[in-house]
Amino acid sequence: MKYLLCTADDTVACFEADPPAPAPGEIIARMTACGVCGTDALKVYNPGYAKPQKLGHECVGIVADIGAGVHGLRVGQRIAFAHHVPDPDSHYSRRGSETMDPQFKRTNIEPGGFSEFIRLSPLHVRHTVVPIPDHVPDLRAVFMEPLACCLRALDRAPVAADDTVLIVGVGAIGILFLPLLRSLGARVIACDVRAERLELAGDWGATDATPADQDVAALCRAHSAGRGADLVIVTALNQATFELALRSARDGGTVLLFGGKPGTRLSWDFWPAFLREINLITSYSATPAGLRRAMQFIAEHNPPLEALISHALPLEAAQEGFRLVHEGRASKVVITTNPSLISTKRP
Repeated sequence: MKYLLCTADDTVACFEADPPAPAPGEIIARMTACGVCGTDALKVYNPGYAKPQKLGHECVGIVADIGAGVHGLRVGQRIAFAHHVPDPDSHYSRRGSETMDPQFKRTNIEPGGFSEFIRLSPLHVRHTVVPIPDHVPDLRAVFMEPLACCLRALDRAPVAADDTVLIVGVGAIGILFLPLLRSLGARVIACDVRAERLELAGDWGATDATPADQDVAALCRAHSAGRGADLVIVTALNQATFELALRSARDGGTVLLFGGKPGTRLSWDFWPAFLREINLITSYSATPAGLRRAMQFIAEHNPPLEALISHALPLEAAQEGFRLVHEGRASKVVITTNPSLISTKRP
């Protein structure tokens, strides 16, 4: 089988190995598609990550082999799955901090999501494997894990009907929030530096969409009876977007920091935020329950998530796919082993 590994800074290499066989409680999945997450690109291009690095966790595949003692799955069944599993009985999990549980990052799929065949441990089989409904195509199901990350963020910063929500940065991950927020009855304002992303946000139901160099805070007030945004979701964190978020949030509102990079440093005057009771929240990764909720949302609402994919590339072209993500020249890259899914369109 072929699989990908980040062997050195800026380098993704394709290797070959014998396909794995399942131990008791395990399954082997034949990968159909795996999305390239921004975190994957960080692991490749940021020297702060030790090398080698396993890559890939937005996975869709077919059950290829089943170990002894596995029930409820069958060979040939389509599944989606993710890479980390918390201990549901830990101090962290019992308090809603599953992604902070020490077991969470210790667990992983082997040898990573970008592999023709993937070994899933008994923990993964029990907690992260989700069957794909027949009517959900692979390139829609591949968004299960990132959509689950968005669901967790909205659990940490709840939204009520008629709330005003500002999304700062509407690339693929920012767009994923739109159908979730619309289902909750929120009005959504999109902000970005790229006109094509703002146009896409409008197509996906944003109430308004504005370039980042405009008076975004004033627009939020105009849509909220002068209050400002109840929630600001920042998917691309830097000093400018952080300041924009603080200006745009209403008094008592929430700023949710959803996306960032290692080494990001922010400076801010704490006093106005204190007087205005601005809530500052972060959200990291997804939970097993969130994976199931995400697939249920996809199955019930049928959002055309595959339209967000600009490049579906074979394993052999993965280096180029990672470079496109790193340079911001792709809306969403997926690596696939299915020749019929390979395509490239406008980012």
